[in-house]
Formats: sequence, C-alpha cells, structure tokens
Amino acid sequence: MPPRSGLRLGADLSSNSQLTPKSSSSTASRHKQPNNPAPRVTLTDIAGDAGVSRATVSLVLRNVPVVAEETRQRVLSSMRQLGYVYHRAAASLRTQRTHAVGLIVTDITNPFFAEIIVAIEDKLGNAGYVTLLGNTSETVSKQERLIATMQEYPADGLLLCPAMDRSTTVAKRIQNCRIPRVLFVRSLPGVDCDYVGVDNVFGALSAVEHLVVLGHRRIAFIGGASDVSSRKERVTGYENALRKSRCHVDPSRILTSPPNRQGGYQAMQQLLRLPEIPTAALCFNDMVALGAMQALSAAGKTAGQDFALVGFNDVAEAALCRPALTTIATTPGKIGEAAAELLLDRIAHPMRPNRKLILRPRLIVRESCGRSLSANLQ
Repeated sequence: MPPRSGLRLGADLSSNSQLTPKSSSSTASRHKQPNNPAPRVTLTDIAGDAGVSRATVSLVLRNVPVVAEETRQRVLSSMRQLGYVYHRAAASLRTQRTHAVGLIVTDITNPFFAEIIVAIEDKLGNAGYVTLLGNTSETVSKQERLIATMQEYPADGLLLCPAMDRSTTVAKRIQNCRIPRVLFVRSLPGVDCDYVGVDNVFGALSAVEHLVVLGHRRIAFIGGASDVSSRKERVTGYENALRKSRCHVDPSRILTSPPNRQGGYQAMQQLLRLPEIPTAALCFNDMVALGAMQALSAAGKTAGQDFALVGFNDVAEAALCRPALTTIATTPGKIGEAAAELLLDRIAHPMRPNRKLILRPRLIVRESCGRSLSANLQ
C-alpha cells in the first residue's frame, strides 16, 4: 500500500533500520536543506488515513451535521496527526467568503476594549469566523490603512470603534466602505450603519445625581477628548444633572485629557490647582479615575475621604483597587456580543434596515465616592 502522504513517508523512512548507505546519504542531504517545504497534506491523504471517502472529509471541514460524531472525530484526529492546514485562500476563491472579520479598536491596552475583544472573538469563533485585530492608537491615518487592508483581504465584515476625528472625509470613507460594518462604543456623524452603544447621558446623570445626594455641589468632569461622541454624551448627562439639582456648571471644572491613567493624573493635578477646588469628579472612564486616584494620593489626599471619585465602564480593576472605585457599569462584554451579532446578521442579510442598540448602564457604588458630606463642605 503506498504511503498516505509525504509527511508520513518521511517519518517511515527515518525510523527504518534497514536503510542502505545510499538511502542514509539521501536522508542526510534532505536534512541539510531544512527550508524545503514538505508536500501539502490533501483531503485524499486524510481520507486514506481515516478510512473514509474524500467527500466525507469535505463535509467535516464544512461542519455539515450529517456526518456521524464518531466519524467526525476520526477525521479530525487524522487531520491533527498529518498536520493538515486549511487552505483558506483556495476556499475563499470557491465560496467568495474568507470567514474572517476585521476588528479595529482605538486602544488595545485599555481593559474596557480587552473585554469587548474577548466577547467578539468568542461570538465570531462560535460562528466559524476568524478575527483580524487592528489597533489605531487614536490615529486616523492608521485607521484608514487598517480599513483599506480589511477591504483588500477582503474581510467578510468590519467591527469598528472609530478614532477621534471631526472631518467629513473620514466619515465618508467609512460610509463608503465596501464590506458590511458595525460601529460600536462611538458613533460618527454622517455614517449610517449598524451601531451598538451605551446610554452615556443616563449613566453620567445617574453618577452626578448620586454625588449630589451625598452633598457635593462642586463636581468636576475630567478626561477624554472633546471630539469623541461618548464623551460629549457623558458631559451632556453631567451638565443636565447639575442643572436639575440647581448646581453651577463651571467650564473650568470640565477638563479634557487622554483617556488613560496619565491623563487622569494630569487632570486631577489641574483640579487641585483651581482657586475653588471641587469636592468630587465624574471621570470619562475607569482608567482616568484610577490615574486621578493616584494624583490624589500624591497630594496627600484619599479618594472617598477627601475627594469623591466616580469612573465609567466598571472594568475588573475597579473593584480590586483600594479604595474600590464607584463607577458606571457599561458591561463591555455585552457590547462586544451585541456588535458581533449585528455584524453576523448584516453579513447574512445585507439589505435589511440599519439597527441601533443602546444598552442601559447602571451605577455601582463602592468606596471611592465616600459617604455624605457635612454641611460645611457644601
């Protein structure tokens, strides 16, 4: 019986103790050329090893449910033993589908996006898709290169949290993207497509109202860039809550900064230099809040005692830091799942109307906002 594949042939020869000197020399010669690729394992090779037809192997590869589970496992075992590698490019030529989805985020180091990425990859992986991850670091030019690459690949769809930008040019390019797309976390004016976001206005309003109930009147908002849609919505909720409580909206207490720890640290330093220092702050996100907490500590102050802090997103570290961070829970895992579901539905039904899913956040009260202020702090 002929050998089933080049890979198995090489293994059989190397273990044969009856080789002639000529054969040994030939084997040694091959070992001197490690860059020579082994022959590609074919479906016929797998069929012979598993004792099934080539058609059955094809059915297993396409995950068609008619194959008996015992047979499926035998075929999968042969694939692993023979080192079979799925030829995605060839399959794409046949089906006009790559079963790959582009995922572009603005800051892969932010735990908020990390939770979203994991949820998206799980959802897409269960549906048979590979995720191609890109990180823009809030750079529009990098975002454009990544989107172009996703279209050239071509990916079957795109999930995008857009980088900061005001220009209509960027919006038009995203709007004219040739593949199905879903925006998440941040919306863009002029881009009409599926979107998953959070009710940021409600979340910020809930946070500020809680601080007001605790007795705070001089409440700041720190962090984030002014052009970002999610920040604009959170500032709107913050201002609405202050006006509703008849508190003064002071522009000097609304500070922009990079949406990370360093940004929060610097913004808190600015607040502490104001002639009339605020007693509390709502932060753009948890990373900003953690940085602000470090700045308070460096100034000899403690969050929850000398100053009230509220974050946004409820990443895992929010509950573990000390003092534990009061925050607005936006459930990033659910954002990722919803975005992936919308894209899968869009790929399956390209002509259906666009949909927007807005998730309702909730306030998680922990130690960093402290207890009610005494009257002399109001």
